[in-house]
Amino acid sequence: MKRKFLCTILAAAIAGVMLAGCGKSDAGSNTGNETKSESESGAEEGGDSTEKKEVVKIGIRADMVNQLESVRAKIEGLGYKVEESVFDDSVQPDVALAEGSLDMNWYQHGPYLESYNAENGTDLVMIEPKTFYPLFAMYSDKWDSVDDLPDGATIGLCNDATNQARGLNMLQSQGLIKLDESVEVPTMYDVKENPHNFEFIEAEMSVLPQSLGDADAICLAAGHMVNAGLSAEGYLCQSDDNDVYAVGFAVRSEDKDAEWAKEIAEAVQCDELSEYFKTEKAGTQIPCWE
Repeated sequence: MKRKFLCTILAAAIAGVMLAGCGKSDAGSNTGNETKSESESGAEEGGDSTEKKEVVKIGIRADMVNQLESVRAKIEGLGYKVEESVFDDSVQPDVALAEGSLDMNWYQHGPYLESYNAENGTDLVMIEPKTFYPLFAMYSDKWDSVDDLPDGATIGLCNDATNQARGLNMLQSQGLIKLDESVEVPTMYDVKENPHNFEFIEAEMSVLPQSLGDADAICLAAGHMVNAGLSAEGYLCQSDDNDVYAVGFAVRSEDKDAEWAKEIAEAVQCDELSEYFKTEKAGTQIPCWE
């Protein structure tokens, strides 16, 4: 009898534990479902987090401050606030863009950007549409034509790879030198034939005009002549590749298809910028859209 009573108590205890276990399991299951439901609900409420860019940080060289001002109203009319960063050279705007402190920069042509990417392992991209073609020419305050250049004349070239190659290609197109055809971006050390025994010197393009008094001629973008307070007219010859060296906005590769970038590039193709080129740049920059 005593043994039967103990069995009955044991059975009841086991049943109680089983019921308690089932109750705990159900409660845990309900909590899990509630958590999942709340998570899904939060995702549905969140929706698309993409927002229109309100502030655009643009890097420019010091000589392009007025150019940016001429189109500021056009850009800000699209709903963007422009914050500009001004640099004194042609390297730091790309450094700042690659590091992420700028959204875009606006001062360089395609070949220069490609050269910068190759030398620095960056992936900066120039977007369409481009803005203008910079006039590239040969200047001299000693001679009136290319034919007047004497044997042994000193020719000043830009010290960056792209613009130095452009100057040398211009000399070759004038029949003054012959370059090594196997070199895609020639330097002054790739002159294969130099029948006039020209002596080549190089300097940063923004300071090259200071060499005008010492050299027989210099080869550079005409805008740098104007920046130095000199005339961009009266050049001995000009390059015939302006379309290749069109200047535009550069961005990081992840922004190459960004709507805000395209809108800004299109907005600056305007009458205000065209007038600026005519009045303040003395025809040294040619609008792409005209």
